[in-house]
Amino acid sequence: MQNQVRSTYRPLWATSFSKIFTPAPVLLVVVILAGIKGGIGILGVLILAVGIVAIPGLAYKRFASLAQILGWPTNLRTKIVALLTIAGAVACILLDAPQPIPATVIGLVAGNACLDLARRRLNASAHVSVLTFSVLWATDVFGPPFAWLLVLSPMMLFSRTALREHTWGEALVGALIGLVTFGCFAGANNWSWIS
Repeated sequence: MQNQVRSTYRPLWATSFSKIFTPAPVLLVVVILAGIKGGIGILGVLILAVGIVAIPGLAYKRFASLAQILGWPTNLRTKIVALLTIAGAVACILLDAPQPIPATVIGLVAGNACLDLARRRLNASAHVSVLTFSVLWATDVFGPPFAWLLVLSPMMLFSRTALREHTWGEALVGALIGLVTFGCFAGANNWSWIS
């Protein structure tokens, strides 16, 4: 009996933390903040959020029913979402969106691709990946006063392993993907052809 309780125990702090910082809302906040920092106004921020987060997110969540209606194979889901995200990045560049918008979207495309590749081999943590990228992004874009956010990434790593949603290795791979995603953002942010 005691083993059953121990194996199903889910720490409240870990459950709450993982629910508060789910990947889609965290990415939505990052995209909204990128739009605000870029100075594109309320309508621009709304269009950016819908195009970069909402439409690909809905496509991901609702793809099975859409595929059934259109007669598409369900394994196209990741490719469709990737194409939508890439189209958003291209649109940001072609429309000459101010930084940090294009670099942020390019980083998200790279992170999505890395996470997809990592998930083919193991259950890499999207929660850890997205939060790691997001706190590094916020610290870079808004400066040292936001460095306190960096504590959130290790907290998510502990949360996901405490909930047994991921092994330590899977959580660490998620953190590595977040670092790579941030590296892609930083590189794109410093390229003169995007600025």
